[in-house]
Amino acid sequence: MIHVYDRNRNAIIPGQKVMIAATGETSIAKAVHAEGLSPVEAERAKCVELQNTAERYIPFELIRLA
Repeated sequence: MIHVYDRNRNAIIPGQKVMIAATGETSIAKAVHAEGLSPVEAERAKCVELQNTAERYIPFELIRLA
């Protein structure tokens, strides 16, 4: 399992509350789709799926809240 980290180097794990840095909107990390990616590639890929949105986010765009 590849770990991805937010802009403050906190691990993002499904079920955690996160904030989208650009908008301030909060959500819950639903899944991390990093299968087949190296750790470096996962850090730069749109691989974090949030609840209530179809869009995926780059881990650096997020801030873990809890």
